[in-house]
This record gives sequence, C-alpha cells and structure tokens, in this order.
Amino acid sequence: MSFRKEEKLKVDKNKLIDLLDWININKGYKLYESRIISSTYFDNENIRMFKDSEEGSVPRKKIRLRSYSKDKHSVGNTLLEVKISSTEGRYKTSSKQFNLNKALSIGILDSDYGICMPKVRVTYTREYFSIHNVRLTIDQDIKYEKINSDGQNIYLNTDPNIIVEIKADMGVPIEYLFKMFPFERVRFSKYSRAINYSLIGDVNA
Repeated sequence: MSFRKEEKLKVDKNKLIDLLDWININKGYKLYESRIISSTYFDNENIRMFKDSEEGSVPRKKIRLRSYSKDKHSVGNTLLEVKISSTEGRYKTSSKQFNLNKALSIGILDSDYGICMPKVRVTYTREYFSIHNVRLTIDQDIKYEKINSDGQNIYLNTDPNIIVEIKADMGVPIEYLFKMFPFERVRFSKYSRAINYSLIGDVNA
C-alpha cells in the first residue's frame, strides 16, 4: 500500500496545445505511448459510493474493473482495482486474482458497501508525461455508458472536457506542486459524471 497525492488541473480543451508547449518548455517528456483505458465501476443498490464521492466523505471507495482496450473485459487482461480515500491519504489496490464472470454477473461483495453491481463504464484515451519529477496524465475522448441489469451497455455521452491530473508521492510538499504546476485545481470524477449522466441525462460541463 502506497499513499499518493492526486490533483486535477483545470485546462481548457481548446488550450491543450498550450499545455503541451508548457510541458516541452519545462523539459517534460512522454513516459510511453498513449493508450485506451476502459473502466467498469461498481456500486451498491443505493449508489452509496457515488453519494460519498459527491459529498467528499472519508473514508470512501471506488471499485472498478480496468483493462486497456475498447473491447469487453477479458480474463487475464483485466484488473480489479479498489481506490480508497482516507484521512491519511489516497491509495489503490490492484489484483488479477478474481473471478471476472462472477463479478460481472452477480457482483462484488464489499465489507463496507455490501453487494456491488456494475453500474457504468467509462472509456478514454490517456497520455502519460513526466515533468518536474511528477507524473502528469491527459485524458481525452471520455465516453460514458450505463450498464443495465441485464448487462447491456447503453451509450450516454462523450465528455466535452479533457482532464489533466498530476500524481506524486506523499513526500512531495504540496507547496512544490502549486509552485511547479501553476494551474487552477478542479474536482472531477469520471465515475460521478457517468452516474450523473445516467440519472439526469446531463452534468455541468
């Protein structure tokens, strides 16, 4: 278990080229080629994880399946991830040792949230950079789908935004992050936005 700092930066989609120029000027570089990420998020009957996220409650969790393809999740190429936000910080656990078909069909039993079923799927393209000894990612073409009780996916929307995130070790001072990354911070949860789209058909973009 490794705690880390995560901050989302507000960058206008139309100014992405300016961000890329800023990365280059500050001697940032690509860590590796961009790739597609697909995440299926789980929640209980009362969508308690969504509500905890909206309220900013701690501790809270997000449970998801993650793979790197637009195709359906497949055995051996899918991770079960649990993201935990606590008073001590944020951390993530990942495992390939789980029953994928069981998770998708009858859900996942969580000690805090009970039985959790697949609710939404989010796919996007992510680019990875290293700058100022911190990892920076850019997510684009974020698509949201609702998962019905019969397991069928229904397209909801494509997000008009991009999301830029920096991830640093807990030992990195917050003052350093604000100095080296002089951008406005913003709250942005792909899971919360997907649920909002599924509930009310729109979000405040």
